[in-house]
Amino acid sequence: MVKSRAYLFIFLLSSLSACETGGESLTPEEKYTVDTIYNNTLSVWRASIDSICNAQKDTIFQKAVDSIKKETIEEIEMMFKNQ
Repeated sequence: MVKSRAYLFIFLLSSLSACETGGESLTPEEKYTVDTIYNNTLSVWRASIDSICNAQKDTIFQKAVDSIKKETIEEIEMMFKNQ
């Protein structure tokens, strides 16, 4: 569904845009249609991205904690070696 909306949006932009300079501008109805399609598509993409981020947040956080823990342990071991 997202892909079909994106293709429709691209089609509308390409078919409504002028190929030459000095071409006619979009009518208010065309601008509204493009704006509506863009906003709807953007909402869908934001929801998808938010969902992906939420799903991966715990994993990324745990990897960061593990990395910091590893570095801290290495620093402590270096301190004991130097004494």
